[in-house]
Amino acid sequence: MIYNAYKSTDSSHLIEAFFELKVLKSSLPFEGKVLPLGKHSMAYTCKGMHKLTVENKIYNAKGLIVTGQTKKTSLLNIDQETKCCGIVFHPTTLYKLTQLDVSIINDKHIALSEFSKPLCNTLNIFFAKKLKGNEALKALETLIKKQPLTINNHTDNVDKALAIINQKAGQISINDLLEKIPVSQKTLETKFKLMVGLTPKKYARLHRFNMLIKKYNEKELKLKDIVEMYNFHDASHFAKEFKYFMNQSPKTYSENKNEFIKI
Repeated sequence: MIYNAYKSTDSSHLIEAFFELKVLKSSLPFEGKVLPLGKHSMAYTCKGMHKLTVENKIYNAKGLIVTGQTKKTSLLNIDQETKCCGIVFHPTTLYKLTQLDVSIINDKHIALSEFSKPLCNTLNIFFAKKLKGNEALKALETLIKKQPLTINNHTDNVDKALAIINQKAGQISINDLLEKIPVSQKTLETKFKLMVGLTPKKYARLHRFNMLIKKYNEKELKLKDIVEMYNFHDASHFAKEFKYFMNQSPKTYSENKNEFIKI
């Protein structure tokens, strides 16, 4: 398996990364895990196909696919030589492009045409050019910025809430957010879910886990240090949270070889 991600540094913060995935015959059958990132993504498969298991539902995918928010790790299976590339969006970009309630695609991995035909048409033209690497990323950033985007006080508030949650590594309460964002709790939660697909509380919980699993994988910290840094009550609380997102215990995870698709 060959996987490359090209991270965006564009100041518009609409795209997080452009990625390329190639699975050769020598790697078949391939099985990998996809962590829930708190972001929407799209994958364009130009050769072969793949299967993604989300919440025990199997999606057979080829062509241009959009993946909604997922609460737990998904399983990626590839049984034939496959080439695909795709996009990881900033959490509010899909809403800004479509003005659609993005929560309706939560836990789904479906044809983009089923969610937004106009966006599907635009991106199919882009992917047909078969650009690669940083050239593809730059062209994609230019294309997305040229699209009509919904930007208003509500999107600004949600973006601000996301920035605060990310800055705090997910360790922030809704009350602390409301002190910094001048709207009611109901308004913030409703708009956040409409544009991001999750409530602020669920997004913060997911973001905290993503931060800790990164450190856990890179062995930057020992388990007891992670428990303290991310304010878990004890090791048992951490293990419960780990199993919720990963579908396995930390012990089982550390004993097995795990190949993750990382951004």
